[in-house]
Amino acid sequence: MFDDAELWDRHRPRGRCVADPAVLGLVPTRNGIWLRELDGAGRAG
Repeated sequence: MFDDAELWDRHRPRGRCVADPAVLGLVPTRNGIWLRELDGAGRAG
């Protein structure tokens, strides 16, 4: 399931699904769910 149109469009370059969700800028959670990393998340400063 994709939460926005941009991610939906980017997940199928050349008509095939990408094999690695990290290519889309997604990061895995401990549950195996892939989420979009927030800008500056977890960074001190």
